[in-house]
Amino acid sequence: MAIYQGFNIKNITLENLYKKINSVLSNNVFVTTVTKGDIFEVDLTSVDYPLAHFGITSANYDTQTLQYVFQVIVMDLVSKDESNEENVLGDTLQVIGDLISQLKNEDDDDYDDFRNDIRILDSVSCEPFTERFDNEVSGFTATITIEVNFESNTNKSIYII
Repeated sequence: MAIYQGFNIKNITLENLYKKINSVLSNNVFVTTVTKGDIFEVDLTSVDYPLAHFGITSANYDTQTLQYVFQVIVMDLVSKDESNEENVLGDTLQVIGDLISQLKNEDDDDYDDFRNDIRILDSVSCEPFTERFDNEVSGFTATITIEVNFESNTNKSIYII
């Protein structure tokens, strides 16, 4: 069981993960804008690029664990002549790698044992895209599964959101 701001947490919540992912992406030097939720609700013509977007695609309960599956999309504008497309693809893939690395290796003052309470599954699928959406953007889409402990007992605990 984790400790968060002096409270026992029964299970790491979706909101806890949203805050953590948002924080990591917002602090990345290759990211200007971070959005979350449904990508089609984001006005991609008015955001400042590079953009990192994330949202949950599913959640799976298992014995003693809960898996959250997130889609992370990182994109940047490509020149009309596509001369910077390789750089854009490299930088956007690096942002995803940085996110995975930080989630796997960082300690967090808000959690008693962050590295063991929140685990990234080893296999992370990343797919490149070019000229996607209405803008001339390229980047990568990653599917990241985060597994947390799930205590299914009926003891009352506090959920922090």
